[in-house]
Amino acid sequence: MGVGTIVAFPLLFLLVILLAVMMIQFERFYFAYLLLISYLLVLNVFNTVDLSLPLVVVFGCGILSLLFKRQQLLAGKWLIGLSVVLVLLGVLAFYAPSTGIRTTLTNWSAPVRNALNARGFYQALQHVTPSGPSRTGFSENDGQLGGPLLDDNTILFEATQQRSSYWRVESKDFYSGRGWENTAPEQSQFSRRSPLEHGTTFYQHAFSEPEESTVHFFNHGIYVPLPYGRSIVQATEGTTGFVFLEETGRVNFIDSNNGEKEILNQWSTPDYQLSDLAMIQPQLPLESQVDYLQLPNELPARIRDLAESLTANEETMLGKVTAIENHLKNNSDLRYSKVDTDFPPENQDYVDHFLFDSQVGYCDNFSTAMVVLLRSVGIPARWTKGFAPGDAGQVDSDTTVYTVRNQHAHSWVEVYFDSYGWLPFEPTPSFSNPDRPSTENSSAPADTAEESTDEVDQDTISSEAAESSFEEQSADQETDQRSPENRTLTVLLALAGVIAAGFFVGRRYLLSLQISWFNRFSKEPARRIYPLILKQVEKSIPRQPSETLRAYGKRVEAAESLFTGRFISFIDCYELMLYNKKEFEPLSTSELNDLVSITERLKKN
Repeated sequence: MGVGTIVAFPLLFLLVILLAVMMIQFERFYFAYLLLISYLLVLNVFNTVDLSLPLVVVFGCGILSLLFKRQQLLAGKWLIGLSVVLVLLGVLAFYAPSTGIRTTLTNWSAPVRNALNARGFYQALQHVTPSGPSRTGFSENDGQLGGPLLDDNTILFEATQQRSSYWRVESKDFYSGRGWENTAPEQSQFSRRSPLEHGTTFYQHAFSEPEESTVHFFNHGIYVPLPYGRSIVQATEGTTGFVFLEETGRVNFIDSNNGEKEILNQWSTPDYQLSDLAMIQPQLPLESQVDYLQLPNELPARIRDLAESLTANEETMLGKVTAIENHLKNNSDLRYSKVDTDFPPENQDYVDHFLFDSQVGYCDNFSTAMVVLLRSVGIPARWTKGFAPGDAGQVDSDTTVYTVRNQHAHSWVEVYFDSYGWLPFEPTPSFSNPDRPSTENSSAPADTAEESTDEVDQDTISSEAAESSFEEQSADQETDQRSPENRTLTVLLALAGVIAAGFFVGRRYLLSLQISWFNRFSKEPARRIYPLILKQVEKSIPRQPSETLRAYGKRVEAAESLFTGRFISFIDCYELMLYNKKEFEPLSTSELNDLVSITERLKKN
């Protein structure tokens, strides 16, 4: 027996004794059952145990205890009502996960869970619970994708530059049906003392004017995230040079320690428009030995069928790419969530499970699905990972400091266009690709613009419009869903506060509301109302076990001057009613209202 078991057993035993004492001696039924339900919920969170049935049983026992206390258990309608409630709870506990009820409740409460995730709530739980597989932020191992992604707000690096950008780390080419790997473990690589020129391998066109970017690394690994375009990187602090992996485009620091580092980057973005890509046909990069059309042999046929149906009316490569991108980005059947994403079943393809079964995922799901769909129609694509732009903080009119945290880890898609190289595309909802060029081509030659088909322009414009509709809420980063989630959470908290305030205010007048209800709908209101008034008075002035009603009435009038002459009359009527005396005549409405008013005043005091 371990130390934990030795400590846990007496604590659990003391909890049982406490519950028994509160229920039997002090009759604190509500608090006792609340404590027990809370304990079961803690077990459920920290040990991932399905406690649906125990919670139903405890809830049912709570109702039974309440009825015992009110001496209403034997009433036929209460027994029938209790049975119906317990049956419904049992059905919900066992069958709700397989019905639309769970989906509806999950979708409705998703903003609250996402907001908690953005604030690190689930990340904190992960530190103290020994079970429950999950992923947190940037990961080096992508062989098994799926499961919840927990936000971690640890700062990785800060970049000072003029424009926002995705921070590219590496690409992966081999899709196993479960995740991503690289097929070239011995890919060409070389070490170089700074400076290092990067990002010009396949791109054969003009670049924009360069800008200077400074990146300072804190809690960080060995990888060097770089923006898209041509970078001339120079180490200025904490490192002496870089290692470049040509096939994946990854750059590592030569020094593998995790100390603070700083680099200076002369950065130029590619200068092209989407219309320049209109006439390019699918072609694998000639210099590469990697098959960027690879797919598992057992890939489900319905994935290929979907890809072909989405691109059937598109004549160009760019049209097909944007058609698939738009489908994933704007499909109302696919829901974005980091915390609600689950692992696919053991024998099911990751993309197949996402597109057709769960339909819930985050960037890894959407980006992987796009790569697989593109490859299914013969378009070379690869899965790329890195970071969203980060939290922007203005320094001056020209320069911005972007703070990139672990929770900004992101993945997207790169598609190969001949002579332009690997270009980024963004299929994840609520994201806007900062490296996507403009649709207009004012600087392009006239013949190139004329070659662009109307169909391609329409697809491109619709894609741009779809992305711009998300810009306000995304601000170019994955965690910017927090803005609408914050509003939703605020509304929910405000609503809960109003309900709680209404309850605490309304409970003072609960007796009046109950009496009004019985006067209007009960056939014998006196038999309902009189016990309520007596019970409320007894809460303020307790009645002794052996004390007669008349003796108690005299003591109440002596203790509370406002009752003088009224409570004895009430007791007389109550006794006549109890013993079914023919001369029983209920109190008048005014007399009854006076009693209720005094009783409510006692409750306030």
